[in-house]
Amino acid sequence: MIHVSRTITVPMPREAAFHLIAQFGRAAEWDPGLVESRQETVGEPGLGTVFPIVAEFRGRRTPMTYEITQWEPTTRMVIEGTGEKATARDEITLRDATGGGCEITYAAALGMTGVLRLAEPVLRGTFNRMADEAVAGLAAWLAREGRTA
Repeated sequence: MIHVSRTITVPMPREAAFHLIAQFGRAAEWDPGLVESRQETVGEPGLGTVFPIVAEFRGRRTPMTYEITQWEPTTRMVIEGTGEKATARDEITLRDATGGGCEITYAAALGMTGVLRLAEPVLRGTFNRMADEAVAGLAAWLAREGRTA
């Protein structure tokens, strides 16, 4: 498994940031590694909510299905994904930041399936770059959404 973790601070109340991040069906708006994302489960996000996504990696599109498996409103959610070639576990935690805003830690574990597991050491750098781009996209997206809220 490849593990990455990034922490950012955003000038937005924790509750508002969590509400937006929980809308993982909108993740393609901020994660450049996704070409599609939507929420399949009807209603507000919560435990058990399902999100089909399509990731693009090295020019290939890979469908995955994510589900919220742990849910602590305003502070933490875990979302686990499965696909034909990979599995993922993303843990997003939020806490109030000193001086205002909130601190968001996005920790992800990605595992390739089958024989592709052998490629994980080679892919570590690529996944680190993708994590940097995703978290930068998340910070910019939250800033935009926070201005329109």
